[in-house]
Amino acid sequence: MTTLKIAKRPSLVSLVFDELERMIMDGTLKPGDPINEKALSDSNGLSRAPIREACRRLEQAGLVEIITNRGVFVRKISRRSAEELCEIKVVLARHLNVLILERITPAQLAALRLLVAKIEQQATSRNLPRYYALNEEFHHGLVDIAGNARLAEIYKAINKELNLFRWRAFREAPALEDSMSAHREIINALAANDAEAFCRVMEDHLVATNRRILTRELADDVPEPSPRRISAAR
Repeated sequence: MTTLKIAKRPSLVSLVFDELERMIMDGTLKPGDPINEKALSDSNGLSRAPIREACRRLEQAGLVEIITNRGVFVRKISRRSAEELCEIKVVLARHLNVLILERITPAQLAALRLLVAKIEQQATSRNLPRYYALNEEFHHGLVDIAGNARLAEIYKAINKELNLFRWRAFREAPALEDSMSAHREIINALAANDAEAFCRVMEDHLVATNRRILTRELADDVPEPSPRRISAAR
């Protein structure tokens, strides 16, 4: 049988999904904001079908809500849901930490060290969107090093849901410095192959981040305005 040589390219649905997910993750689209299918279709020259399917995938990922006769809205995470997600992350992280220690290579450690330097550059310049993106890349990189694809998928999905709740948690300089200090300790513990120090700093960092997320959002707990229409971003 002849093997067909078909170039694999991302589908239009996947491209729309990725772009909408990026906008949700970096705060361009905030909890409660609508995702207007018609506006996106008109401004980007797309049919509504791939946009609608991308929104269904976002709903399955827990990032949007599709409300009958109203439309699609970026999901709002309740405090209780955020607490539950934080608790699950701590449990998963304990097992991931063991796998990371067993499987990390010198090349992977060097890549993480370079990434930490980039994160610190963005923190110093107060480029928060880029800081958030690199910070997530660092932690997801650690998860990937563990070498368990299914576990990594679950962990990353939880992290994305939490982003709906926590996007304001690192706006203050002390929080940024605490986070960067923890990153340096993580790298040093891995370089020294110090399992006890690595597991301790990873859990302390995660617990502190969770506490900061929940405490900050509780302080900011005010009634949200009604969902507003926004211009579709290209």
